[in-house]
Amino acid sequence: MILRLATILSISLISLAAAEVKPSSLFEAPVALTSKSGDALITGKAQGCPYAADYNGDGVNDLILGAKDGMDTAKGGIWLIPNKGTNAAPDFSWSNAYKLKLESANLSVSCGCKSSGQVQPLALDWNGDGWLDIVYSDTYRRTYLLVNQATNRDQPTFKQQTFFEMEKKNHGMYAGGGDWNNDGVLDFMHMPFAGGSYKLCSGIKEGNSLSFKQTTVKQCQVLKFSGDRDKNKARKCAWAWNYSGTAKTRNVTEYVGVMRSPENPKQEVIAFFEIKDGHSQLIEVIHKPQALSPLLTSCDVNGDGKMDIIFSGGLWKNQKDMTQVYVMYGKVKNIN
Repeated sequence: MILRLATILSISLISLAAAEVKPSSLFEAPVALTSKSGDALITGKAQGCPYAADYNGDGVNDLILGAKDGMDTAKGGIWLIPNKGTNAAPDFSWSNAYKLKLESANLSVSCGCKSSGQVQPLALDWNGDGWLDIVYSDTYRRTYLLVNQATNRDQPTFKQQTFFEMEKKNHGMYAGGGDWNNDGVLDFMHMPFAGGSYKLCSGIKEGNSLSFKQTTVKQCQVLKFSGDRDKNKARKCAWAWNYSGTAKTRNVTEYVGVMRSPENPKQEVIAFFEIKDGHSQLIEVIHKPQALSPLLTSCDVNGDGKMDIIFSGGLWKNQKDMTQVYVMYGKVKNIN
């Protein structure tokens, strides 16, 4: 009886502690990524979506940026931005950016209409050969796999293949990631119709390789949970991790994403959500970016074992073809 009461008390305290934790308290305030001299990382591209990973194998996380060539075009690509510093003291400069190449030419992505469209990347070692591969979506048509040809660490070339065809509707298809099924493995999230539904491609970890179980959009697992996408669900860039460390105990899914501001529908904000008993609800808006149209991913930017939120936003008033990159460093170890 005493043991049972102690167990009930322990669970109650965990639930209480979880309820008292504000998601914004789990992250540092946003800071701009800069060069060693302190110059902000402002890209020469529009609608940039950043991801951090060590693509050149030097033990330091670099940046992978999917973006459009400009807001007045429907073409884009992926740029690799090396970190010339360390994880603790990064040194990023757009002048060092390298446009990703296929075997015979630069990668050119058809990424939607002129006023929209993103190139959203996710990095992983697909075949376990120690060279970083990339999965990316082009918003309207397909999700692709880029397989590293293992020829040059600093300026790699890739072979492109279709991962899956999208629904081919005239509406934005966004992407996300993170650990959605609490198995400790990175998943890929397909978000058709501007977050109208969530379709999960489950990650498979085999040795050093990480791939996804599903190879067509019809095979993706549809996550069925209710919630207004403009009030209680992310519209784009939904990334799930057990940020608080209590998600499993409370039998919930925690995720971060981009939504329209509850106060101003014309503004997009970064918010924290929780799925419980088949319903998604807004927990807290954790940042209101000054930059426009933020796009985010969640990864360990500085290699300290804590999940961070990296995002960019457009400088559109006089510099619409530029985006600035920021990071919110996590304060707690990620627990899967």
